[in-house]
Amino acid sequence: MNFSNKKLTDDQLLHKAASLLGVGEFQLFTDAWQAWYDEKPSEKRIEPYFMEFLDQSLVPFWVRNYVRKILSNKELLDRESRRLITGRITYYGPLLAFFVFFMLYLIKG
Repeated sequence: MNFSNKKLTDDQLLHKAASLLGVGEFQLFTDAWQAWYDEKPSEKRIEPYFMEFLDQSLVPFWVRNYVRKILSNKELLDRESRRLITGRITYYGPLLAFFVFFMLYLIKG
């Protein structure tokens, strides 16, 4: 069986995003609230949503949106870093080869 095409659930995506950021799930809920509502929530404000997540694996819409942004930014950064590495090699590779051959020419001179 091929499980690579299996779509991750909201709670699995939440765990993945928290792991990428190096924070706990509660902190992710707090950050998501702040990003969505543009205000810093108290622990009491987040706690009912977080308890519902722990009990029933229900992820609020504002957390789901925040998690998707984090994961899409991670994928974008991965693609961009690969593009930049390829660009550096294609730009600096010939320059480095020229420099090495030029130095060998001067040394053997």
